[in-house]
Amino acid sequence: MSQTPQFTHLHLHTEYSLLDGANKIKPLAKKIKKMGMTSVAMTDHGNMFGAIDFYNAMRAEGIKPIIGMEAYIHNSEDLGDKTTRQRYHLCLYAKNDIGYKNLMFLSSQAYMHGFYYYPRINKQLLRENSEGLVCSAACLQGEVNWHLNTQNERNVKNGAKGYEGAKAVALEYKEIFEDDFYLEIMRHGIGDQHFVDDQILRISRETGIKVVATNDTHYLEQKDADAHEAFMCIAMNKLYDDPNRLRHSVHEFYLKSPEQIAKLYADIPEAIEATQEIADKCNLEIKLGNPTPPNFKFTRQKAEDLNLTLPEPELEYSLENDKVLFIHECRIGLEDRLKIVPEERHQEYKDRLEVEIEIINNMRFPGYMLIVWDFVIVAKQMGIPVGPGRGSAAGSLVAFSLKITDIDPIPYGLLFERFLNPERISMPDIDMDFCQARRGEIIDYVVQQYGRANVAQIITFGKLLAKGVIRDVARVLDMPYARADAMAKLIPDELGINLTNSYEKEPKIKELCDADPQAARVWEYALALEGLNRNAGTHAAGVVISNEPLWKKTPLFKPSGLDTLATQYNGKYVEDVDLIKFDFLGLKTLTVIEEANKLIEQRHGKRVDFITTDVNDKGVYDLIQTGNTIGLFQIESDGMQDLCKRLKPSNFEDIIAVLALYRPGPMESGMLDDFIDRKHGRAEINYFYDEFDAPLRPILETTYGVIVYQEQVMQIVQTIGGFSLGGADLVRRAMGKKIKEEMDRLKGEFAVGGVKKGYQKPHCEELFDLIVKFAGYGFNKSHSAAYALVTFYTSYLKKYYPSEFMAALLTLEKDNTDKVVKYVDEVKRLGLDLFPPDINKSDLVFSAKKIDGEEVVMFGMGAIKGAGDVAIKSILKARDEGGLFTDLADFISRIDGSKVNKRVIESLTKAGAFDSFGYSRHALLEQIEKIVETVGKAAQAKKMATGSLFGDCDELTKIDIELEHLPEYNAKEILEFEKASLGFYVSGHPLDQYREQLEKVNYTLSSQIDELADGSQAIFVGKIENITEKISKKGNKFGIATIMDLHGNIELMLFEDRLKELKESYNLEEPIAFKVRISKDDNFTRMNILKIETILDAQKEKVKTKQKEVQEPPLTIALPFTNDESTMYKLFDIVANNQGKRELKLLIKSKLADLELETGFKVTSQVENLIQQIEGVYVVA
Repeated sequence: MSQTPQFTHLHLHTEYSLLDGANKIKPLAKKIKKMGMTSVAMTDHGNMFGAIDFYNAMRAEGIKPIIGMEAYIHNSEDLGDKTTRQRYHLCLYAKNDIGYKNLMFLSSQAYMHGFYYYPRINKQLLRENSEGLVCSAACLQGEVNWHLNTQNERNVKNGAKGYEGAKAVALEYKEIFEDDFYLEIMRHGIGDQHFVDDQILRISRETGIKVVATNDTHYLEQKDADAHEAFMCIAMNKLYDDPNRLRHSVHEFYLKSPEQIAKLYADIPEAIEATQEIADKCNLEIKLGNPTPPNFKFTRQKAEDLNLTLPEPELEYSLENDKVLFIHECRIGLEDRLKIVPEERHQEYKDRLEVEIEIINNMRFPGYMLIVWDFVIVAKQMGIPVGPGRGSAAGSLVAFSLKITDIDPIPYGLLFERFLNPERISMPDIDMDFCQARRGEIIDYVVQQYGRANVAQIITFGKLLAKGVIRDVARVLDMPYARADAMAKLIPDELGINLTNSYEKEPKIKELCDADPQAARVWEYALALEGLNRNAGTHAAGVVISNEPLWKKTPLFKPSGLDTLATQYNGKYVEDVDLIKFDFLGLKTLTVIEEANKLIEQRHGKRVDFITTDVNDKGVYDLIQTGNTIGLFQIESDGMQDLCKRLKPSNFEDIIAVLALYRPGPMESGMLDDFIDRKHGRAEINYFYDEFDAPLRPILETTYGVIVYQEQVMQIVQTIGGFSLGGADLVRRAMGKKIKEEMDRLKGEFAVGGVKKGYQKPHCEELFDLIVKFAGYGFNKSHSAAYALVTFYTSYLKKYYPSEFMAALLTLEKDNTDKVVKYVDEVKRLGLDLFPPDINKSDLVFSAKKIDGEEVVMFGMGAIKGAGDVAIKSILKARDEGGLFTDLADFISRIDGSKVNKRVIESLTKAGAFDSFGYSRHALLEQIEKIVETVGKAAQAKKMATGSLFGDCDELTKIDIELEHLPEYNAKEILEFEKASLGFYVSGHPLDQYREQLEKVNYTLSSQIDELADGSQAIFVGKIENITEKISKKGNKFGIATIMDLHGNIELMLFEDRLKELKESYNLEEPIAFKVRISKDDNFTRMNILKIETILDAQKEKVKTKQKEVQEPPLTIALPFTNDESTMYKLFDIVANNQGKRELKLLIKSKLADLELETGFKVTSQVENLIQQIEGVYVVA
């Protein structure tokens, strides 16, 4: 029996051939190995998305990976030509590093310049970049085979030239690739393949071009063929049974064994041998890991401006040059920062700066720091608000000196080693907050500075996950939506749940599939397709910057309809290919602060300089202690308001602690209560043992002896145990992971170090155990301090410039009615007046003014519904140019009638913007047609005046208008107009006359429903807006009552007896109280009416109100990159058995690309402790 010849699959589509390839890479690798093949190629459609994933998976199984691509090629000299959609397929394979770089370049150019329905290249590009590549003629859509296939009428119609034309094309490719071009032959049993088969062999004989045997592989098993058809239907948005859809005529596109291939090509064994010949030619080794930080492109230019001498002036990119500029900017920057630091501390700052500089230079990061320095400086020059810092970078004095951050790390004990540890080589992690609305401008600047090809965002892939794949497959199989939705909802809401586990956990799935053949078919296909990539997108904040065009490290992708570029490799692999990520994040609060500062400058001729403002300003903390913190960054929730009242923060350190302690761990452990009791003298402040008092007091005094921060853990380990700060950071990390053997070793080292310093060994061991306990709750102080600074900024503005601050808040939240209502209430509580829009006093946005000696927040005309910014800006322009409008006629004469139309005038009238003109709103709205007609006459007059001898003079363009005076609408109608045009009541509220009585009722506002826990009782008080009566399916009458309270509307369902009681026993023109019981689940809030009462009776009512558990920041669990699936199984087991109410996120952790995944599931805080038993998994503080 002859031996089966060795075969390599060279035409294979992985899951990265989006919505076409269904070969999941890890199962593919295992199957290839099981079949005894030693090499395999990937040839995804027009992209290299999966190259690194494929490369790693195959090597892990001992298989040679051949990195290839099935390119789309067209024959126009202009790469971007869009006169025809004609394109041909062509397979390309990288022989070596040169070929790999050429392949990345070709794929990038296809997306950047050749995209037209598909990412395309042309022959010219191929000729110029063919080195290091092997090429094969591809499938029936390949150019050679397409010309041969004259049996296909469409080919003939579109210009197929038959045998001679095909032969000429083959010779053209041979000219480009020489002996590295192969003709490709496929045998799937398709008639067109039979037709071209002999012709391919004839071209081979006549030209000497070798033939290679391939099998166009799209899925792993033959049984997956039907599911793959469904997969294509998802892509094409077609129904499976649509007779007109594209479909495969055979089901032979699965991974075939060498034995099957040997039978198929028994007559041409040389075609099988050619697969091995190509495999032997392809010996690509991709260097992965150990990324090199980028250099700063403009070092020479900046150095020349500063007269600095560079060691390598001839090099555009140079680490040594970067060091010179970096050191200079750090030292100069520190001098500026030291202007507000007491002189006796200057040397301490200078010494620390030099230590940080040395570490950064030794770790090759000065270029990275200079890149951040440059775009932060530019953002500030452009007037784009920049955050004071974020994350561990706030612990760097270098970052503070370079003005990357605005928080001085030294007074608050923030540690550089928490950011960059010289004993654990890792990428720096600088995330920058920018004004949310203008963040894109900074990314645009970076692209402009470093070159479009050198800057890219990071690709992400949406996947067909459990519920989603059920819905997609059900849609293409034409299952009715309601049934598909019900089927999808059978999937348990659990972290990482898949269809197989769902089937085991939810018996109803089996029952459904047994009873319903369509559901069984949906389930079968969904199982096969689950986990496949569905689409490509981009990472929200991540950007990579490179010294050289990115296609030398990663192929590039251009998202459809966007000008931005993205890497083709996702965040998991960008660091492996020598790239480092920068995060550009948006923070709306920065915009609020900037808007408030603009208003302050308009009124007072100055801005608040937060750099020189005393962060321990007593007035600010007096405000925070009241708990009136609505609008203040991070501390405006009900829980935070309560905490501020209890804790009574009296200085900046207390605010840092508030942000760090308001989390489930510290709250549930009693740590927060202990902190409060110690601060107020109700509990003793101690430092564990007397011998530790002196060393630990400086570390823990600001937190009253409680270990709150990770930095304190590091300082204790350094001070008592004798570790370096870098070593202490490694201990802190190890404590988070709680690997017993490691803990025992470190505890011994800590005790030995303590004994050397003269402390008792048992005390040291006990202290270590205590630190381990606290370390689980410890928060990153650098991040907490940086965000506490933003909290202080907002608090300072609210304390000293309340009208400007509230105006800025209202401007930023004008489209969020719930928040606006809350902030309007706060404006009133602060004793400020909120004036409706006024044509002469209002600006585009909310503003702060003094009117008749009173502080007023003035409604911005830009927030009027139906007016539009274009019209309002044109009105403001006319007002700026010609002064205030004296009357209605003056207004009509001066505005641009093409922009200010009937709808705009109507909206302004309803909002009260014309009240100062002396006409009632009733008069203006009744005579709106006359006003609009006069606006038209004014426009005509301006047009005539333009060509007049006298020019555009006031006499010629002034139009008079007289309206009949009519009595004003009643107060209720006026308020309804305000609500319709502004979204809420401004000048008053229909319930205002009852406020005194309402204050005596323990009522809940409509805006507070979300804060109530399941099982709570609540009293809602309001006026009945309307009652809709309905009949249930069982024939019972019920009603839906819409009740208006001070913050909005509530809908309550009333059964027939309650409906009758309400109508017959109560005055519906007066406010009515409803006592209800709240029932909640994940999707719905239900309210069961317990009692209907008058306001007077409700004043005596007691309710059992339970506040919803504090909505803490989510529990984020970090997972390192690993091929070990057991980690995920262990984590899944913990999560599945600890379902709770705390949102869970996963952070797929690398030094570069931290990919945060929303799981959609909730857990108990016990998970924080339990995951410490899983090696390498830890809670992100």
